[in-house]
Amino acid sequence: MLCLGGGSICSALMDPLLGMGCGVAVVDRDRRCQVAERCQVRTLDEDIWAEGRPSLVLGEAITTAEEILDRSEIDLLVPSIPGHAMGRLAMAWSGGRLSPRGSTAVLDSLNSALSGRGLAAMDPENGTLVCTLNTGPVRCPADCPQGEVCPITGRPRELDMDQVLKGLIGQLSLKGLVIRPMRLGNYGVITDGQLKEVRALLNGLEEGDAVAIATSCACHGIMNTFKVRYGDGGEGRGHGGQ
Repeated sequence: MLCLGGGSICSALMDPLLGMGCGVAVVDRDRRCQVAERCQVRTLDEDIWAEGRPSLVLGEAITTAEEILDRSEIDLLVPSIPGHAMGRLAMAWSGGRLSPRGSTAVLDSLNSALSGRGLAAMDPENGTLVCTLNTGPVRCPADCPQGEVCPITGRPRELDMDQVLKGLIGQLSLKGLVIRPMRLGNYGVITDGQLKEVRALLNGLEEGDAVAIATSCACHGIMNTFKVRYGDGGEGRGHGGQ
């Protein structure tokens, strides 16, 4: 298991993962992060999957993860860093081909698809779309089972956010995918198969394509949209080994 960030999410998942017999490597800039005392600092020139204590690899999360994923096959990725980790990782894997494009047209289409049963907003700094079905004052419980009945309202959920986002991508003729992370405890983790789906998407892109990559559970989602650069924006790296 590779964890991007050694904060509270990584700390909460470490014991369950170690109990499952998983090798654990954590990427964080801070050698004093929350899980640091449980880890042994190792460099990429060492065996970060060595038996014994989990590894702490010091470095920027996305660029370091990109290198690890090009060298190793992993079962699970924990995206516990600020922002949309899969959007950022896709940009790194694309080798400079993906240009972020925040779109008010996509935002308007998403709010239209939600039809007042949810809300979407766009981060003006990076164009990331964030959407939710919970527009009330009560926060979703961390242990929400993501079943058909909402634990807050007690009523059947009218929409599934991941299906809304899939429909939006099809409606707007975007090349893209929606990742629904695997549930581990109270958190979502990305599987090896989902990482391979992202690589396959990147391998199939052509100049000028409009692209969307989203991560979503039943009630909440985050999505980035991109344009594939024209010209010599760099060779995509989606073909690399994992």
